[in-house]
This record gives sequence, C-alpha cells and structure tokens, in this order.
Amino acid sequence: MNKAKVFVSGIVLTGLAGIGGYYLNKARTSPKTGVVHHDGMEIFKAAQLNAGMQLKTHLDSPVGIAWKANDFAKLGSMFGLQKSVAENASFFQASIYVLDVTKMDWKPEEKKALQELQSSIAEYIMAKRERPALGPEAQALSYASKVLLKFDSLPEAVVKKMSDYYSVATSEGLRNQRDIVGETLMRISPLPEKGLKIIREKLKSKNDPYQGIVLIGQMRDAQAAAGLWNEVAVGFESFPSRFQPMIFKQLVIRHSIIKSDLSGHLHQLLKYSGQVEEADDAFLVGVRELNMTEKYRSEIQLIYNQTRYAATKTLAVSLLNSSGGAK
Repeated sequence: MNKAKVFVSGIVLTGLAGIGGYYLNKARTSPKTGVVHHDGMEIFKAAQLNAGMQLKTHLDSPVGIAWKANDFAKLGSMFGLQKSVAENASFFQASIYVLDVTKMDWKPEEKKALQELQSSIAEYIMAKRERPALGPEAQALSYASKVLLKFDSLPEAVVKKMSDYYSVATSEGLRNQRDIVGETLMRISPLPEKGLKIIREKLKSKNDPYQGIVLIGQMRDAQAAAGLWNEVAVGFESFPSRFQPMIFKQLVIRHSIIKSDLSGHLHQLLKYSGQVEEADDAFLVGVRELNMTEKYRSEIQLIYNQTRYAATKTLAVSLLNSSGGAK
C-alpha cells in the first residue's frame, strides 16, 4: 500500500489563526472581575496544542488508519444504514479531517476500489429511509457530501445516479436528501448538466436570484463558472432591481473574465445612491475595479459626504486619496 503524506492544510491553519485571534481579542477585552485570566498568547498556544492533538487523534483513529492504508473495504464497512446516525456522522467528520490534511496517493489498481467507495457514499446519501432525514441525520448526510467533494472527480456512473435521483426525489419527505445531492452536483468538477440546470433555475428565481450567484461563486469547475458569470452579465438588466447592486459587485470583481462591458451599469447604480447601501458599495467597487475614478470623482465625493456607513466612507476616501485627495 502507498503511504499517505501528511501536511498541515490551509484550512487547518486558517481555523487555528481564527481561534487564536478570537482568544487574543477576548483576553484583551475581558472586564476586570478580580479573576486571574490567562494571557492571550498562552490561550493561543493551548489552541495550537489542542489542534495538534486533534490531528493526531484523527490520523491515529481507525478511520485515519484505514484512509492512510487505502483500505477501502474497511472504510466501506464503517458507515451505512446499519450504523447509528452518530456513528455515520463521526465517520464522515473524521474522513473530512483526514482528507484535508493528508495527500493521498492511489495506485491505478486501487482506483476501482476507491470509485466503489465513492459510489457507496453516494448511495448512502440517497438511500430510502423510513422517516425524512432531519436534524442530526441530515447533518450526517451533509458530511458525507463534503467527503465526496474532497475528491478531484467522481465516476460518471455516480454522477448519473445522483442526477437521476435529483430529478425524481421531489416529495416533501426527501427534501433534505435532494438538496444535499443537488449541492454536490453543483460543486463537483467537471460540472454535470444537472448541476448547470439547477444553478440556472436558481438564477431565474424572482424571489432571490442571488442564491444562484452565491452558488456560482462556490463552483469548482472554473470554466463552467466563467460561462455562467458571462450569462449573468448578459442578462443583468433582467434581474430584479433590488438585487442588481449585489450582482453587479460580484460581476465587476471578476471583470477580467467578463466579455461584455460592465461600465454602463454604473449610471444605473447611481440611481439608488443614498437609498440602498449595497448600491453605493457596488458603485465604488465598480469604479475601483474598472479604473474609472477620475470619470466619477464628483460622484465618489458625494457618496463620501453623504453615506452613513463607515465601510462605504472608507472605500470612497481611499479612491479619492488615490486620485488627489478628498475635499
């Protein structure tokens, strides 16, 4: 069996930094109650130690050992409907952690067994249950989906099964399972036709098309995402006006992959200036990204003078200062 290489992932480091920052800040801002508090750095070090212990615990657990040994038969026996919800959640959580911090190296002859395991995980998500998957069980299914998303790709047969399931699992009792399958389909790469269809349907929503925008931002298929961003840009005027500022902001920060001209929408955003916070923010971001500060200097100055929002004021003054200073 190949040995897996262990490394500390960016996710772990980011999470650890967040924990440390939280405790450092907490230590500085706690009121003086007469109780002796630990120094913030000591708490941060304790968090580091705890993270290291968790890493060792997961890697040395039966789940970690099985993953490192590429023992797919063993892994397949650790979850399923015959297990309790808690056991399933524990298996998939541990798998997420191990796959995050371990660079797996699978031999060609092992890939078939890996694909069978991926298929078993997908089948577990879609399996018929006596009751709707709610609460802890829905969470376990979500963990299972995240495990599938740890792989570079999924077998075509698995993708087809999940696509077919999404099409037919329309009853209310299957809502959570269907949603989790849909989320998986939208985030795998290459993006399957069903995943593309789901996102396009979200974008057509009159109540909240922005959920479709969020989904594009989460996609792993960069080429498919670029195509969708350009579709959104072409159809920008068709989106409800209350969502246009937020959608424009997402488009303009990706202007390098947008084929159509976005600058014409800046005048539209000015119509909502002073009325909708997102409009001023989106306008300023657009001016910055499209390098149009000089053309809209007076409008930027007006926003700077009138806005009630600190973040918007900060962005406005940064643009003014980059072009000669605020008045």
